[in-house]
Order: sequence, then C-alpha cells, then structure tokens
Amino acid sequence: MSQRRSHSTKPGHDDAEHKPASNANGNHVHDEHDHTHSHSHSLFSHSHSHDDDHNHGAEIVAALQGKGDRGSQITLLGLASNVSLTIIKGVAGWFLHSASLLADAGHSLSDLLGDFVTLFCWKLSRRQPSERYPYGFAKFETLGTTTISLLLVGGALGIGFHSYHLLITALAETASTLPTGPLQEVLNNVTTMAPLPEVISHHHHGHVHSVDPNAAWFALLSVVVKESMFRLTKKVADEERSSVLLANAYHHRSDAYSSVVALCAILGTWWFPSLPLDPIGGLLVSIVILRQGVTFLMGSWADLTDASVSPKTRHSLKRTLDRVVDPSATAPVLAIRNLRARHAGSLIYVDLVADVPSTLTVTETASVEDKICSTLMEARKEVAEVRVKFHPVDA
Repeated sequence: MSQRRSHSTKPGHDDAEHKPASNANGNHVHDEHDHTHSHSHSLFSHSHSHDDDHNHGAEIVAALQGKGDRGSQITLLGLASNVSLTIIKGVAGWFLHSASLLADAGHSLSDLLGDFVTLFCWKLSRRQPSERYPYGFAKFETLGTTTISLLLVGGALGIGFHSYHLLITALAETASTLPTGPLQEVLNNVTTMAPLPEVISHHHHGHVHSVDPNAAWFALLSVVVKESMFRLTKKVADEERSSVLLANAYHHRSDAYSSVVALCAILGTWWFPSLPLDPIGGLLVSIVILRQGVTFLMGSWADLTDASVSPKTRHSLKRTLDRVVDPSATAPVLAIRNLRARHAGSLIYVDLVADVPSTLTVTETASVEDKICSTLMEARKEVAEVRVKFHPVDA
C-alpha cells in the first residue's frame, strides 16, 4: 500500500447517519455482527418523499394504540397529562379565584407544544437517510431540544415577571399598613422606583385575597402528576440516550416547580396574608427553570455547530480503541491517532486515522476496519458511524 486511502465503516455505512437495526421493542440498536441497518415503522412511514414528512395523523393513532416505540409512548402519555391538567387547573383556578393556579394552567398549556415537538423530532430523527437528507435526520432531535429549551426559557421569564409584579404589589400593600418609620420609607422607595402600572397592581392584589384554599388540592395534584411524568420520561431518555426526551423530562419538572409555587402561594395567602411568599418562591423557581433552559440551549448549540464531544467521552473512546492497537497481530494496527467525535442528537459520529504496515492488502485493511468499528460500536451504544483513514507505515 503505497499511498493513503480513506475508508468509511463498510459499504452501506457511508450513508447511514442513523442507529442500526431495531430490537423487539422497536428501539434502534446496532447489530454487532453484520452491521446492517433497519428502523421501526411504528410511528412515521418509511417513504422518503417530502410530502410524507407532514402526514402524521395515522402514525399518532398507531402510537396511541400501543404500536409506537417507548419514546413516542412516553411523550403521548405526557401530552395526555398536560391536556388533563391544563383543563382541570384552568377551570379550578377560574372558579376558585386563584391567579397562581390560572398561571400554572398556562404553563401546562405551553407543555403541550413541547410534547408535539418532542413526538415529531424523536421519530423523525430515527428515520433512515433519504435522497434529500443523505446524512440522516439525527440533527432534527437537536432542533427539537432547541425548541423545548426556548419554551423553558420563555416559561421562566413569564413566571419571573409575573412573580415580580406580585412581589412589588405585596410590598406596596405592606408598606401602606406599616407605621411611619425607616422600614416603611425603604419599602416605599422600592415600590416607587420599580416600574409597575397601577392597573396590574390592583389586578393581582384582588385575586390574591379572594383565593379559595381548596385550590391547593389541584396544585398538589399537578405536583404529583408532573413529578411522576418527569421520572418516567427521564428513565426512558436515559435508556435511549435521547437529548430531546431528556429536555422534555425537565420540562415536566419545570411545570412541577410551577405547581409548587402555586401551592405555596395558595397556602401562604391563606395562612399568612401579609407575607409575599408566592412572588419570592416564583422568582426562585424561575431562576431554576431558566438555568435548565439555558443549559439545554447551550448543548443544542454545540451539536448544531459540530462541537466535539466532551473530553470525558473522547477519553473513553480512546481507551476503547487501545484494545485494537496490537503490532503483533496478523493484520496489525500500529497506532490510532487524530481521533475526532461529534454529536448529532443522541448519536455520536467518529473519524480517526489508523497507522498500519504498508504491506497490508486491501482485504486485510478491510478486516482491520471492521474490527475498529465493531469495537467502538459494541462499547458505546450511541456510536452510529465510524470513518477510518489508513496511513501506511514502512517497516
């Protein structure tokens, strides 16, 4: 072998930025022996035409009938819980005069959009490459994660501004009831400097004091349901190594936080009408939700810009490849270098340079390539493709 030759994994792997074969549950796994590719037909059709990408009615029905994969089923379960909670909390908040519960219902309504985004992107990212997308659909999962991240950020800002208005209103009311002195002067200065229209101030004030404490039961129900959905969705996300499912799981938890704020607001207003517990808790929760949204958004940005995997993942890949380096083998690998890896959704794509003796035949290098690919894919489930460039080394 007198010159460098560039190889991909195997014939049939070149166009497969996709996780191979499906297991019995419809989930995508790699066949350790023949490296062939297949995929589930459970939710989206196999056709690669552009028009088919917009025909999801029958597929959603199939998922509802239990024919979808685990990612689709858990997302549909979350969607059903969001529909139920939005209606229950909205009606209860209206008739029990709870502004906090109404705001929480609005947050659940935003989750519905997140569920639809997750359901769409999860299945689309698992489809086979097409003529239009020859490198696969893995980055559609990243787009879904980005969308959910923006929903988290938007929800956090909404809760934060709402809590800010409530806090200024509560401080203004407290200041008006205090005797003349330094504390009253400080509170008056704060509420005067803070921009808050009188209409908004009176609106929030009226709702806070007319809340029915029975609204707390509906807020508690939301906490239990949303925390359960977080745990179930995160379990599936961890097992499937899906960033979009993980983002949706934390979206469920953000809604649980919002329900905790509503619960504390209702009980706090009942027990301690003069303390601004609701707005303070709302501000703290909004910061937590904002942090989650920004974290997911930064991860999605790294995927979209083809940033490298984390140093820890890269080191793990190197240690796995150390088992392949064996100068004494029949078809020896002298060294592995220039290892690069990037994420596309929940999948990882690797390319590297392998130093081999210049006397190896094409058949022998193909065998070495198979060994490198199978070693990585067996060790790391999320590795979808390995591209190997051989560099001949004279003895």
